[in-house]
Amino acid sequence: MELLLSVTPLIILLFCLLALKMSTGKSGALAVVSAIVIAYLFFGIDANGLTIAMSKGMSLALYVLLIIWAAVFLYQLVYDFKAIDVINKNIILFIKEPFIQFLLLSWLFSSVLQGIAGFGVPVVIVVPILIHLGFDRLSSVAAVLLGHSWSVSFGSMGSSFFTIFLVTNLDQQSIGYAMAIFDFAAMIMMGFSVCYIYGGWEYVKKGFKYIIPTSLVMIVVMFTVIYLNLVSLVGLLTAISGLITMYTLYILREKPEKPKELYKDKLNLGQALAPYISIITLSLLFQIFKLGKYALSFKYPGFVTDLGFQVQAESAYAKIKIFGHPAPIILMSVVIGILIYKKANIWNNEKFKNVVHKTITKCTKTSISLVFLITMALVMMDSGMTNALALNVANLTGGLYPLFAPLFGILGSFITGSNTNSNVIFGKFQMSVATALGVNAFVMAGLQSISGSIGVSLGPTTILMASSASGLNGQESKIYRKVLKPVLLTAAILGIINYILLVVIKINIGGAL
Repeated sequence: MELLLSVTPLIILLFCLLALKMSTGKSGALAVVSAIVIAYLFFGIDANGLTIAMSKGMSLALYVLLIIWAAVFLYQLVYDFKAIDVINKNIILFIKEPFIQFLLLSWLFSSVLQGIAGFGVPVVIVVPILIHLGFDRLSSVAAVLLGHSWSVSFGSMGSSFFTIFLVTNLDQQSIGYAMAIFDFAAMIMMGFSVCYIYGGWEYVKKGFKYIIPTSLVMIVVMFTVIYLNLVSLVGLLTAISGLITMYTLYILREKPEKPKELYKDKLNLGQALAPYISIITLSLLFQIFKLGKYALSFKYPGFVTDLGFQVQAESAYAKIKIFGHPAPIILMSVVIGILIYKKANIWNNEKFKNVVHKTITKCTKTSISLVFLITMALVMMDSGMTNALALNVANLTGGLYPLFAPLFGILGSFITGSNTNSNVIFGKFQMSVATALGVNAFVMAGLQSISGSIGVSLGPTTILMASSASGLNGQESKIYRKVLKPVLLTAAILGIINYILLVVIKINIGGAL
């Protein structure tokens, strides 16, 4: 009975989304209501506890939504003022061979965009480029959906990464190391998947000489950036290093003719890249000068439910560092971009109003959905529902659970279309299962985030964006069939790695189980 009650909010969420095909916002609202009712009637949380849990949900939502709004605003600015066109056309100018264009754009350039903005941007930008270059529409869609998926967890200036850290309350850097282990496998698998989509096993073999050395460079960069604690830049710098490495390998192997001059319109390449260079520069400077002490945070008292489940007090919950949180850094870079556009005489007040309008339109529904989902997750966590669900699942699957753990991350992203939301729903759950099994919680949390990252390629929102960008409206089932097998194969590999790390090797990341 306890297991059924614990899983009911998730069942309601699934049923509303998949069977009734309701929006994420409406589904999330019903799931929140069910979580509140069940928590109050069956798990002994009183009105005070519910108020605290829901307030925590709002605080955590604010932390994540600031990143989302700022990132989408920046993307919309560079898109409407044509800076992204300059960047895109210069990349294409340097790549002559179709296979390399296909692999580099769908696997790495899309991941650079994910590192900067995410939220469907790689799909909307890269898919039309590939189609314009003459590649098959369905193959282009599948390649970008899969190709950039490895970078989702560390992308969007680290929004999903920050979420798994906040939800689990584990050491941020240690989770990052665990995520990197799984992401190494994911980036290789997604690279080979793109090769297979392009031309079958023949091109998987051809891609080997690019994917393996490029992935080795990327994982070294990833670990280095995590070690330097530049967490909002992990995805961006890793993807950039991969882009540079693969292009260098291409130059050394193929020796293509060099372009006579860079493409420029009203902006040159340096001006187009300036906001993104500013993000990297400001993030580094704020780390060097240690300005993290200036922050806003929330304080919550602890409480105990009637069933004895104890919730710890929070002295600095969802801390927003003024000179460290991604949102202020992105907005500072937006100002730099605006100044550059004005100097280049391309500034237009009406166009800027359109940027603001598009940002509000894109982010409003996402914000509402995220608030509901995060609130549901916090009510489930603080009432003891997530803990009860974890204990029951751990008892049913026993020591084999690590093999199946990736399916929860993928399921969360498939349900919500978001790695961030997947981490909200299942992050604490995975950690609780790890604790119940007596295995390393950091590894399980890392697996959750990376499997959720891969699962984004199956998210309904992402699929709809892809079909719209490619002109495949009404053919979403074809996209699902093209993408599903690589995702499940990658999940199986991640599960095997997880089992080896936790059960065979018994790795101890973070200094504790």
